[in-house]
Amino acid sequence: MDLVWYIILGTCAMNALVFACPDHCQCGEGNIFCEGFIIKEFPVSIPPTTSYIKLSNTSIPLLKADDFKTFAETLTVFLARDSKIAVVQPHTFDQTQKLVTLCFNGTELTSLPEDLFQNLKNLTTLQLSNSKLDVLPPSLLKPLRALKSLDLSKNMLTSLPEDTFQGLEQLQELMLQRNFIRKLHGRTFQGLSKLKTLLLQQNDLQEIPAGIFDDLVNLELLHLRDNKITQLPANLFSELQKLNKLFLSNNRLSVLSNAIFMNLPSLTQITLFENQLRSLLPGTFGPMPIQQLWLYDNMLTHLEENVFSNLTEVRLLVLSRNQIQHITPGAFNGLMQLGEVSLHTNRLTSVEGGIFKGLSKLTKISLKHNQIQYIPIKLLDGISHLHNLELQNNLLPNLPKEFLKSLLMVDKINILQNPWRCNRDIIPFRDWLEQYPEKVNNLTSVVCNSPQHLIGRNVRELKEGDIIVTQPPSVTAVDISSDSTQVESKPTDERHLLHSPTAKRTTPAPSPYSTTLLEEIKDTSGGETEGQGVSKDKLIIIVAIVCTAVIVSLIACVLWRRNKRGSQNLGRQRKTNSVI
Repeated sequence: MDLVWYIILGTCAMNALVFACPDHCQCGEGNIFCEGFIIKEFPVSIPPTTSYIKLSNTSIPLLKADDFKTFAETLTVFLARDSKIAVVQPHTFDQTQKLVTLCFNGTELTSLPEDLFQNLKNLTTLQLSNSKLDVLPPSLLKPLRALKSLDLSKNMLTSLPEDTFQGLEQLQELMLQRNFIRKLHGRTFQGLSKLKTLLLQQNDLQEIPAGIFDDLVNLELLHLRDNKITQLPANLFSELQKLNKLFLSNNRLSVLSNAIFMNLPSLTQITLFENQLRSLLPGTFGPMPIQQLWLYDNMLTHLEENVFSNLTEVRLLVLSRNQIQHITPGAFNGLMQLGEVSLHTNRLTSVEGGIFKGLSKLTKISLKHNQIQYIPIKLLDGISHLHNLELQNNLLPNLPKEFLKSLLMVDKINILQNPWRCNRDIIPFRDWLEQYPEKVNNLTSVVCNSPQHLIGRNVRELKEGDIIVTQPPSVTAVDISSDSTQVESKPTDERHLLHSPTAKRTTPAPSPYSTTLLEEIKDTSGGETEGQGVSKDKLIIIVAIVCTAVIVSLIACVLWRRNKRGSQNLGRQRKTNSVI
């Protein structure tokens, strides 16, 4: 009996010695984790009960069937990450029939043997990402009938064989992003009725074939962002009743077919920003529960009536950084839940009163960085309470007195960088600023842009004596006739307020008598009659003074206008121009 126990203990000791944990690896309960570029060959002496192996940051150049020989029947998970594996020999996984998860991520692989997966009937997860694969054999994936997740992202694939995914009826996730795929066949995704996630972003796709998504009746996420797609077939998404998220941003779409998004009742998120869209048709969007619509960085020039009327759940509408010049009344019809609309950085010169009517839940409007010259009295009609109104960096010279009354229900308003004209018409605006300073952001920077002597003055601090009524400049003329050499000055119109500077004199249009100026100056050089004429020297001095004043005024005007334009341009360049 003692001999039997010695034999058993000896056998266990031999097994422990033969199947000790390999160097640079950590072992425990069927799991082995090996890490380090010092590892240049596949680890040996791996216990036959091993079910999980992970190789990370190794210098192993290739894999072969013999590497898995001792534990092939128990292995269920094999992961190779950030390693220098460049070759996987044919039949490497022929004996690992219980393998469920296989991962090659961050390797040097450029291709795979066509029959590599022929015995992996139980494989559910296959990751071949972040490597250098540039081609897939047509029948490489066909044996993987149980596959649910396939990751081919971050490779160098330029195309896919038409039947690449044929037979993968259990597939639920397909990741093809960050490759160089230029074209898809119409049958590429045929038969993938259980697919829920399809990622195709960051490729070189220029078009999407009609009907390519027709079999994807359970698709929930479709990612097509960052491609070069120029157009979409009219019924491309018509079968995607369960689609929840659709990403189309950063492509080259210039037009959307009518009703292209009409049959997407489950869609909660869609992105169309950073395209080249020039217009949107009223039937573009169907009823869908999306809460945010991002359309910034396109080339939209106008918004038509009822274009968003089916989007009754939208809370945020972003239309900034387009080229919108006109908004048709009724463009925002149906947006009953809208809380914020961003229209900044467009080409609006005016907006019509009541365009936000019916948007009772609206709390923020951004119209900054446009060219708006006038605010209609009824701009905020239908809005019960507004948290923020942004009007900065426009061309507003004033705000109507009646509009100022509607600002009682606005918490904050930004009106910086507008060319405020500080004449008598500015008084109601000045009084409003004095009464409601807490409503205005950076109140001290709300300054006059004209007239010249008030440039830079704070509008709120203007006094009655500072404000002048703009009048045409008076004319000072030098009348030199054949009968008299006396200089006559027409009186300046006495309508300036107290402390107002004297109006500048300007020269009249050329007179027919001006051609005889030298002759008449010569006639007065004798100075025989004192008090009846002007001496030659005095006349020359007067003419010189008048001419100098005119020239200086013209130069000052030109420089001032250039400085004004330069300041405005600089302000536009330096502005913080966020998306919202």
